[in-house]
Amino acid sequence: MKSSKIMKYFEEYVKKYDLNNSQAKLKYFHSLKCMDLAKDIATKLDIFDEEEILVIGMIALFHDIGNFNNDNTFTETGKKEDDETMKSINILFDEGIIRKITEDTKYDTIIKLAIFCHNKEGLPPNIDDKKIHICNILKDVHKLEELRMVIDNPYIDNRIECYPSSMVYNEFKKLSLIDSKLAENNTDNILIYLSNVYGLNYRYSYYLLKESDYLSKITNSLLYDDKKIEKFFKQIETVLKNYINKKIIERQ
Repeated sequence: MKSSKIMKYFEEYVKKYDLNNSQAKLKYFHSLKCMDLAKDIATKLDIFDEEEILVIGMIALFHDIGNFNNDNTFTETGKKEDDETMKSINILFDEGIIRKITEDTKYDTIIKLAIFCHNKEGLPPNIDDKKIHICNILKDVHKLEELRMVIDNPYIDNRIECYPSSMVYNEFKKLSLIDSKLAENNTDNILIYLSNVYGLNYRYSYYLLKESDYLSKITNSLLYDDKKIEKFFKQIETVLKNYINKKIIERQ
């Protein structure tokens, strides 16, 4: 497997879409960012060889390819009910892209598994350690990128006019991921994105999150209805930053 082939067939696929369209452009750069993040995290784990790292980067690059659609836009995944993961898998395998990249079939199972699982909780039983790590890398990349894309994203409503619903806030206080189906307002939606902090698997992922300062950037990008709600979000930011610091120390 060669990096040049991976990029060649990714670019070949997306060129049929109008990348001047803001949604398609957003997804294009999201895919590139995911590839870089996945390879970075995989390299830091120091358990994969060079080819495996290429495969992990390729999975990340193509994991959302099914979001590009016929009207040159894409459909958001992860926080929506409609699941585009199978569409991405079908494009890779049914349209033959993966066989153009490599004729070797030994990675087919993990490619499908990692793409399918990247926006879901849990993993199937009885998979080996490397497959677990590959899936978890993709999960971390997905969560980190969701946080990045909250900032100045024209498709996310950042008007904060109320406190979160009691159900979402109670779930948030459990230090766990929050089901997007619980959202009742924009504040809930933002809190659900922020709960991604609780779902990361690796110390290096927490380090990347801290280094990027996404939490401050998110809270500063919100349009608050009043100062009390703004103060509430700043307190949330402090709690999450303390949590991140704790996770970095714990995993050293």
